[in-house]
Amino acid sequence: MAEALHQRLSETLADTLQDEIVRLAPGDRLPTEAELARRFDVSRTVVRETARLLIQRGLVTVKPGRGMTVAELDGRLIAEQYGLLMRRSEGSFAQLLELRLVLEVEMAQLAAARRTEQHLAEIEEANRRLAAALEQTDARDEFLDADLRFHEIVATASGNPFFSLVIHPLNGFLRDTYRTGPGYPSESANTLQEHLQIAEAIAAGDPSRARFATENHLRRVMRHRDRLVAENRTTTVHP
Repeated sequence: MAEALHQRLSETLADTLQDEIVRLAPGDRLPTEAELARRFDVSRTVVRETARLLIQRGLVTVKPGRGMTVAELDGRLIAEQYGLLMRRSEGSFAQLLELRLVLEVEMAQLAAARRTEQHLAEIEEANRRLAAALEQTDARDEFLDADLRFHEIVATASGNPFFSLVIHPLNGFLRDTYRTGPGYPSESANTLQEHLQIAEAIAAGDPSRARFATENHLRRVMRHRDRLVAENRTTTVHP
């Protein structure tokens, strides 16, 4: 009975603090355990359980000497769900790429209409890094980082924060998958050329061409997915 009461109090307190946390900036410190116990007239046990719930929700982190601080919303929990779906065979790598296709063709179209000069500069830099990695014999990680960074910038350039909220954890999952996959990067020269075509369309402010170039790029990736990752292996996502 007491345990159930503590659980209800912890969930209620977590909901209350969540409403406050979303108005704070990442890194802001929350009141101490003792301060929260006094403020809400609950035991420290309830506060500790509340902290555990807030950590599970990805809202706070706990560091020695600093207590609870507001976490950066990086989509880590979403990425973990992608991994669990694949490990339980409820979703495949091909289906994950279908999600990427649906999202990113529209994302690029919006980016062409809404991008800023800063976005264009960042896109150009990502492609420059991609080209530099292509010229090196052992730069797989650099190529991967520049590849995924390009797509993250396009998400930001779309002007819709929900795209970034989905793309960041999706890219986090792809980063872990490709890093251990047997064939990444597949046709790396084509990846660079297709990125340049997408960038040119976005810079020209041509939504239709940006959409077409992105679809062409992602459909090629989907066709060659078996080279990138073996779907019958267990895929583990690391936070």
